[in-house]
Amino acid sequence: MNIDELYYRRAEIKNVQIMLNIIHRCMKEVNYKDYEYEQFQKYLVSFTTEWLEDIILTRHYYEVWYNNKIIACGGVSRDSSQEKQSYFTAIFVNPDYRGKGIGRALIKFLEQDEWCLDSNIIEVPSSKSSHEFYHKLGYEYREYPPVFQESDGSTIMFKYTK
Repeated sequence: MNIDELYYRRAEIKNVQIMLNIIHRCMKEVNYKDYEYEQFQKYLVSFTTEWLEDIILTRHYYEVWYNNKIIACGGVSRDSSQEKQSYFTAIFVNPDYRGKGIGRALIKFLEQDEWCLDSNIIEVPSSKSSHEFYHKLGYEYREYPPVFQESDGSTIMFKYTK
């Protein structure tokens, strides 16, 4: 696989089910092992069509294409109350493509989004399954050892951009 052949474009509502399938597969094939069954089910049911449509409509959310199909997705959010701060949102790679550098390439792409370029800090709510990945990319833990929130199973990591 050649990472240079990845194509990024703003996500479209018509592709919600494709991206939701990727998200659910990631949860069921990767993330499930890091959470108790009840917690996992609570997190899984929160990834709905309406949730993803809202993200697509209100944030900079992207589809990652390879060989004419969507293989990953992820986005950038802004909170108007937090000046010069961006957040990564719902970053998932199709499990069939794990370990091929796609996640790393997606993060590098997202870091070049206009909202990230205008930020002094980027935060990412990281799962138990992905926090080490973000740490390798230079993201630091807000709390160490990481504390994973009961509400969504994530810990906050960050990177200063300037």
